[in-house]
Amino acid sequence: KMHFEVRKMKNHEKCLKCGSTSCEVKTIALPTKKLTGAKISLDTFYLKICQNCGYTEMYSTKVIEKAKEPIRNY
Repeated sequence: KMHFEVRKMKNHEKCLKCGSTSCEVKTIALPTKKLTGAKISLDTFYLKICQNCGYTEMYSTKVIEKAKEPIRNY
């Protein structure tokens, strides 16, 4: 299942290549393999695609979710 969304980037979220502020965000699942084992699993990633030049950034949803949690024991 893929989720499609077109949105304007915030001022600090300009395309690194062309400076455009319009992007499309897609959610995808890709097979991943841990370095220590042979087990393959599906992990979810966000793709942020510039609508002007096509430059694409990929972010792990695991990292994004960790960033949303408050820092404890700090």
